[in-house]
Amino acid sequence: MSKLRTANLLGALAVEIAGRAERLGRLHPNETSSATAALNVVGFYEGCSNGALSRAIGLSHTATVRLVDKLEAAGLVISEPGADKRAVSLRLTDLGRERARNDVHERCVLLGDLVDVLTPSQRERLDEILETLLRSMVKAAEEADHICRLCDGEECPPERCPVHQKALALDAA
Repeated sequence: MSKLRTANLLGALAVEIAGRAERLGRLHPNETSSATAALNVVGFYEGCSNGALSRAIGLSHTATVRLVDKLEAAGLVISEPGADKRAVSLRLTDLGRERARNDVHERCVLLGDLVDVLTPSQRERLDEILETLLRSMVKAAEEADHICRLCDGEECPPERCPVHQKALALDAA
């Protein structure tokens, strides 16, 4: 099998998985996964600022502020005064925490259904391959939050996460 065929197969799989995952957890058809990612990141880092959230989810600061305003209006996020007058501190409401947990769980169920076709040994090999690929994608520690913005922190806690472990190693270097 050629390297380009492997890359093509990986690309086709990635696009299809992303499309299926993107359709989950929407409040309306035009919503993107940014809302789910924002809730998940705020859940990881209660009290984070709009700036930190913006960097983690990959939106401009202005787009992040608009997204937070929408999440706040929906009763999912609380925006409180931050450390200085320019910053805010973001926290999930109980409803926001439930929504984030449900969205991330649904994503894992969807992907779990996909890997159900694999044997246990194939799944173990796939885990090793995925961990290798994910570690290779982290070139700077701050990339970890963006890569893991839709991850289930219960299924892949930071101490077992290849992305966060690579980020820690980069920070230590």
